[in-house]
Amino acid sequence: MRYPSFWQRRGPLAWLLWPFSRLVCLEASRRRRRARPASLACPLIVVGNITVGGTGKTPIVIALVEALRRAGWQPGVVSRGVGVKVGIEPLDLAEAQGAAVCGDEPWLIRQRTGAAVVVHPRRRQAAKQLLARYPEVDVIVSDDGLQHHRLARDIEWVVVDGRRGLGNGLCLPAGPLREPATTLAEVNAVLVNGGPVESLPAQAVAATRVYRSDFRLTSVFDLFDGQESPAGYLAGREVLALAGIGNPERFFAMLEADGARLEGVSLDDHAAPTRAHAEELLGDGRPVIITEKDAVKWPVAPSRPGQVLVARGGIDLPPDLVESTLNRLSALARR
Repeated sequence: MRYPSFWQRRGPLAWLLWPFSRLVCLEASRRRRRARPASLACPLIVVGNITVGGTGKTPIVIALVEALRRAGWQPGVVSRGVGVKVGIEPLDLAEAQGAAVCGDEPWLIRQRTGAAVVVHPRRRQAAKQLLARYPEVDVIVSDDGLQHHRLARDIEWVVVDGRRGLGNGLCLPAGPLREPATTLAEVNAVLVNGGPVESLPAQAVAATRVYRSDFRLTSVFDLFDGQESPAGYLAGREVLALAGIGNPERFFAMLEADGARLEGVSLDDHAAPTRAHAEELLGDGRPVIITEKDAVKWPVAPSRPGQVLVARGGIDLPPDLVESTLNRLSALARR
């Protein structure tokens, strides 16, 4: 879903849609309040958001999986698989042939972490399949699913885009919120990705610890031959930057901060360029730089070394957030 500009302010159109927005807020609150999901055989951490549009959840999921593994846990991941039809049975990515059948985000998580990943729109079904196939898994991370209340969860992280914040603070369709901002006060942690924590209304997070996280560029690698260059490689270079993510402007800003001189090309979230589009971009003569999420679905198109570059990066989770999460998991394991 595109993020219209009127969601950032309370103008005439937002107020015109406010009655519908109020209904969405009330229904979302009712579902959260009445949720009675059956618990799973191990703890589950949801990494989600309360807004429409990309907030940077996937790199946080990757960082969380890696942090859990370093602490001695055996994490597995469940995901919805946006933009693909999975079928009746959950899809184990160990048996998948690429992002086209399972979705770009779960495929990237699998590629980066090597963790067991199972995809299905009904995440509880995916979680049960995950535990049946991988009995060694002792904690599950759900990529998104905050509003999927049939899925039991023990820890909730909400990721907020630091540039957009909560927009105008209204629920759909008048604003970007999937549920009221007051939900933030009920979750275990709020991560403001790429912006100051002060961008959130204090009353919405009064009972919650708020953290800042920043996605940083660590290297650039060549999609053709895998050759990797350190951060700073783009400084002074003219490039075409393509992003099919929820918030392309965040990606473009990161590249510009690294010194690139770029022209940005935005696609819808999860969209992939056609072969014809890719060939048109490559014919420009400038290198094309894409996100890792776009790299897993880049079409087969004639190219040579140096033409298609992939920005690789990551997020360093706040140490005190990792510590509090591990303490919570240990307490759950002792029950």
